Amino acid sequence: MSNKNECEEILDFFKKRMLTTKEAAFYLGLSVITVRRKAGKGVFPSHRPNGGKLYFEISDLDEYLLSKRRSSVEKAREVASMLNFKISKKWRI
Repeated sequence: MSNKNECEEILDFFKKRMLTTKEAAFYLGLSVITVRRKAGKGVFPSHRPNGGKLYFEISDLDEYLLSKRRSSVEKAREVASMLNFKISKKWRI
């Protein structure tokens, strides 16, 4: 496959609003099985039009990714100081 075709394919992928299970797995950095399990548990919404394949909205996947974001050390210190805790330098956040 030429680089131009590959680049166009990648751009088309990111222009989509709905992804297949395989595409969602790639987008999230998870296995297809993990994506199916999480969808089955309701971790993120999925759509199955006419009882067919599973599809995922990118906005829902983005929301899931943002919910897994870790706080910065400074944000953690700010929260800890509000709770009157001291963060030891030995702790890794």
